[in-house]
Amino acid sequence: MEEKGYTQTNHLIGLAPLVLFLSSYLPLFILIVVRQVYANSTYLSWGGFNVDALCCMVKYFGMSLFCFGLSVFGIVGLIIVFRNLQHRVESGHTYRIIEVSSMNDEPLAYIATYIIPIMFEDYSNLIDCTTIICIFYVIYRLYIRSKLIIVNPILSLKCSIYSVRYIDGGIQRQGVLISHDNDILENDQAKMYNVGHQLFYGYKR
Repeated sequence: MEEKGYTQTNHLIGLAPLVLFLSSYLPLFILIVVRQVYANSTYLSWGGFNVDALCCMVKYFGMSLFCFGLSVFGIVGLIIVFRNLQHRVESGHTYRIIEVSSMNDEPLAYIATYIIPIMFEDYSNLIDCTTIICIFYVIYRLYIRSKLIIVNPILSLKCSIYSVRYIDGGIQRQGVLISHDNDILENDQAKMYNVGHQLFYGYKR
C-alpha cells in the first residue's frame, strides 16, 4: 500500500557529506600514497627526531601521510553513515516504482575525469600540493550541493544506484535511489528514505 503525501527533503548532516566525499576519492588517495612512497623510497630511513628529519618527511611523504589520514577518516565515517541510514530508512515511505534504470556505470566517468589526471602530479612540490588541495575544496563544495554522491566507486562496490520514477500521493516524481538490492524492477514497492534533493536510500519490499 502506497503512503500518501509528498516527499519531504531531508539532508545529510554533520560530517556525513565530508566522509562520503573522502570515500569517493579513496582510490586516488591510495594511488598517491603508493606513487609518492615508491618515487621517494631512497628517503625511507630513520633520521631521528630533529628539524631536518621532520622537513624531509613533510617534503617527500607529507602528501602521503595526509591522504592516508583522510582515507582512514573516510572509511570509518562511511561505515558509521550507512549504519545510521539503515536505522533511519524505516522512517521513510513506501512507494511504487514505475520506471527504473541502472546508474552503476557513473563511477567510470569519475575515474577518467578525476583520478587519472590528478595522480600524475608531483606531490613533493609545495605549489602542486596546494593546487591539488584547492581543486579538492572546489569539487567538495560542488559535491555537497549536488547528486555527485552517486559518483563514488567505493559506494558502487556495496550498493546499486538507480534512476527511478515513482508514485507519491498520486503524483509521479523522480530521483536517484541507492540500495543494496541488485534487482529493483518496475512495479516493485520500495522503502525509500530521502537524504537530499531527489536522492534516496532504501530497499525493495
